[in-house]
Amino acid sequence: MKRFFCTVLACLIFMLCFTACGKKDDNKDGPIAIIVPSASHGWMAGISYFAKQKCEELNLKEGSGYKLLTSANVNEQANQIEEMINLKCSAIVLLPHTDEVSVTAQKIIDANIPLIVFDRKVSSDYTAYFAGDNAGIGSYSAEYLGKQLNGSGTIAVLNVPSSGSVSTERVNAFKDVMSEKYPDINLIDMTAPDFTQQSGLKTLSDVLVANNKIDAIFSIDDESSIGMLQAIKDANRTDVKYLTGAGGSQNYFEKISKSEQPICITATYSPSMIKDAVQAAVDIKDGKKVEKDNIIPPTIVTKDNVSSLLDPNSPY
Repeated sequence: MKRFFCTVLACLIFMLCFTACGKKDDNKDGPIAIIVPSASHGWMAGISYFAKQKCEELNLKEGSGYKLLTSANVNEQANQIEEMINLKCSAIVLLPHTDEVSVTAQKIIDANIPLIVFDRKVSSDYTAYFAGDNAGIGSYSAEYLGKQLNGSGTIAVLNVPSSGSVSTERVNAFKDVMSEKYPDINLIDMTAPDFTQQSGLKTLSDVLVANNKIDAIFSIDDESSIGMLQAIKDANRTDVKYLTGAGGSQNYFEKISKSEQPICITATYSPSMIKDAVQAAVDIKDGKKVEKDNIIPPTIVTKDNVSSLLDPNSPY
């Protein structure tokens, strides 16, 4: 009798362990969900483009291997998250509209689904985070312009307060390097309402009227830079020697490849970084270890290396 009870107890323990393991792996065969905002501008359109491209490179089939969902606002995105949790996805890659989606994002973790956050952080927990280096864009651009100007001259610095930490981090890092290494360079602040060609054109046009000599421009966005190029042309200014950007716009890459004066460069904050987040989702699904916080350094793009980044199919 004692042996019988021991056998029954052993079977029960085995079944409990098997059930527990089964619950843990419930999601392993589900698709990877990629949840991002709708393409309100070129950079965001590039997110969907490169995410889908990466899934195809990994031989993931749309529907069964991955699901790409876009949304117009936070509420729609939150509903999509709930839907993908119920679908038992194996991992979720999320580019949140804002931090308001954090409560719903926590439900992903609570459901034992890996959450890979891209670009904008949430205040909830997450499995891994991938983003570009805003401070690096500022410091690398400062090093480039400081050396090109031999430590003297005037640089107009673009600020876009509506972009929050993006503008703050890029501009502060730029000014920190300038203050430390190139104190003889004069900085002129200019402010634009957003990252558009129209705003770049208007903002710089006003600054050019107010200043008869500007040696370089630190622009923190490629779209803004394209508008600034037009402002320089319209004003027939030949004093501006260098114009930076940030992002990875194919239109601006074309400007870089043909630029003479001003010489155009940019620092990458490319939507193609979403590929790293998708790869992380696959790696985590396969049981591989992924670092929790991953900051991707920018590449300074000049006339010498821009050809390697040209992609005629990219929407950005």
